[in-house]
Amino acid sequence: MILNRILIFTLSLLLCGSVWARDKSDIIWLSNGDRITGEIKQLEHGILRVGTDALGDINIEWEDIAKIDSEFEFQFERSDGTRVTGFIAESPDQQTITLANEQQTASFAHDNIVRISQIDDSFWERLKGSLSFGYSFTKASDVAQGNLAFRATHRTEIRSFTLDGSTIITNDQAGQGTQRSNIGLVMTRFRKARWFNSYWTGFESNDELGLKLRTSIGTGVGRFLLQTNVSEFSLIGGVVGTIENLEDQDGVTSKKENFEALIGIDYSRYIFDDPTLDLSSRLVAFPSITESGRTRAQLDVKLRWEIYQDLYWDLSYYNTYDSNPQTANESVPSATSATTSDYGVVTSIGWSF
Repeated sequence: MILNRILIFTLSLLLCGSVWARDKSDIIWLSNGDRITGEIKQLEHGILRVGTDALGDINIEWEDIAKIDSEFEFQFERSDGTRVTGFIAESPDQQTITLANEQQTASFAHDNIVRISQIDDSFWERLKGSLSFGYSFTKASDVAQGNLAFRATHRTEIRSFTLDGSTIITNDQAGQGTQRSNIGLVMTRFRKARWFNSYWTGFESNDELGLKLRTSIGTGVGRFLLQTNVSEFSLIGGVVGTIENLEDQDGVTSKKENFEALIGIDYSRYIFDDPTLDLSSRLVAFPSITESGRTRAQLDVKLRWEIYQDLYWDLSYYNTYDSNPQTANESVPSATSATTSDYGVVTSIGWSF
């Protein structure tokens, strides 16, 4: 299918990049008195990522760091949503950052810092993502299932771009196969006071719902209601335009256009115990504007356990709902020709970069 070719092409692009690193001269003092010299790459989700010559990239919990020193420029994002760019100045107190630029010198506690980003790094150093895959087979039912997923995010001082996609293919003993695939691109523009604008486009197919291809484009406004080192919670509202290409069991095809509202919530939680555990959940509802009574919804919940460094194991649950699934054959009621929901549990192993 076309969607699978897009997924494969995108994965090829993500895996063929080179990385250019600056001098590893930043100094990180830990609360126990140890000192680490390397390159401060990023602080996110309470973990400071540092590149070293001898040990490669290492992750340090932010609460274990007493102070840092660097001659390079960084952007610091605080829990209230404000962002300050400058050079790190000498600070007399531990777990306090003093940042200096041409306009001001500002000090703030470590607890108020949720993200640190390099200013002069390259495109590839700003790129962060993951790639995972899984396979299962049950002899008793003669059912095999394979899944593949990827995610890549490029973040600058004022915006981020996220490209993600997944595909799940199932084959049963009767030789009947089903497929669920999606790929999407989201651009987020960060505003003051934790507000943001989002713009996205996506492609989706789902055999269980009788959907050959859904093309979506939309925009929305959201706000982070909670943003700390260990958790984030945000709300978003917007509008979406869709084009649905449908095909029934008899090969009848059709195309339908729709205009929808969007209401979504996102919640993430990060646990630094050994092993590291990340919980992410997203619920989005699409009440139709042009088709009275129709509502779509998508729920995704993921638990990610770190196995060793950048190697992880995922346990995911998805639930796709459509109160009035569309059909290609107008003479056949949609309630009798397609199910209203598709859900499942997926396990996979992956690598993050």
